[in-house]
Amino acid sequence: IKREGQTFLKLSMKKKIIIGLVGVVVIAAVAGGFFWWENRLTPVEKWDMAKISQPSDFTVTEIAEQKIIENKSAGLTFAVPKDWIATSTPSMFKISKPGAREKNSIFMEKGCRIIVEIAGINTNIDTVKEELKTGVWGKYMSRQDQIIINDKTALLYVASSDTLNFYHYGIVIPYHEKIYSIILNTTPQDKDICSQNFQDILDSVKIQ
Repeated sequence: IKREGQTFLKLSMKKKIIIGLVGVVVIAAVAGGFFWWENRLTPVEKWDMAKISQPSDFTVTEIAEQKIIENKSAGLTFAVPKDWIATSTPSMFKISKPGAREKNSIFMEKGCRIIVEIAGINTNIDTVKEELKTGVWGKYMSRQDQIIINDKTALLYVASSDTLNFYHYGIVIPYHEKIYSIILNTTPQDKDICSQNFQDILDSVKIQ
């Protein structure tokens, strides 16, 4: 009986050792996977070499009182009012409210314009935050909040200047090795109505 007890004890100890080793291996694998994923993040210095969505990637479909904007390859869809106008340049897809007047590709004379861009960049929300703070719009930044868009973590920011007569309200969503940017360009005079229009549009955003 004593021998049997010793045998059982030894077997129990072996099981505990095996279970402990398995636990260590699993933890190491999970930790290793996390660090491997972190190491795969696109270095900031290579962001300007990332593949950017082309205007031809977007389709516009009219239904009822809306236009549905879709980029199938990136899994993005959202809706704008039917009377908004979708246009593009060779490198930019944009949607403008009727009566909007552009000053250039960055600033507006009046009205509301939305620019959509999807970049092949693998990053996280903290890196996006830091880049916005230290980037070209950093000194004009008046707001930066982490929010949820379609169950995805997103960064909301506002950059504006009365002197330069611009108001930019942007949403940046890092998701599945891409950065989705949806940015409202307007003026301080039109920011209230344009911001409300923009919020209604953001409520329709879906990313698969």
